[in-house]
Amino acid sequence: MARIKTIGLDEADEKLKKMLAEVRASYPKEYNGPAPAMPGLDESIIESHTLIPDALYHSFMALSSMMSPDLPLSRREHELIASMVSLTNGCYYCGESHLDFLQKVTLDDNLITALRNDYTTAPITEAERVMLDYVVQLTKAAFKITPKYHERLREVGFDDQGILQITLIAAWFNYINRIADSLGVGRDQAAAKVNSASE
Repeated sequence: MARIKTIGLDEADEKLKKMLAEVRASYPKEYNGPAPAMPGLDESIIESHTLIPDALYHSFMALSSMMSPDLPLSRREHELIASMVSLTNGCYYCGESHLDFLQKVTLDDNLITALRNDYTTAPITEAERVMLDYVVQLTKAAFKITPKYHERLREVGFDDQGILQITLIAAWFNYINRIADSLGVGRDQAAAKVNSASE
């Protein structure tokens, strides 16, 4: 739950209900229902925006447009980016959620375990590794990205539209990680996991 007031569907006005419905309808099928690691929290990150409905709508519809099937990246690549940004930031809510979504897309448990441990040794393609190198650098310190990163992305097959798409999705997840952590979304679950691990 977010640590600020949110507006549930039962108390939303018609404008907000319509916006929520459009956002949900625009998302990939893997996002329907809670991620297994986050039962009951499937709408928390969206609900955290409900006091400013226009911001909610434009923020989440922007992600939908970035993940359009008409653009170069695959669903696997979308979730690799989302997962790696969130793991790099240590965002429990988004990290756990998007690793679950990635598992739904790939059905590859070994990939999920490897990404948790060290993406550089994960069973991914060279193009995916170069993409994740870029995404991790963007997340840690974007100002250190040089033209060599873009050249390397082109060498492994990404065109400029693909590079822009990678950049936009990675930047969006950096934004949403900070919203989730700042407002406490998933933080109780993270604390519970730490406590159970120490018992």
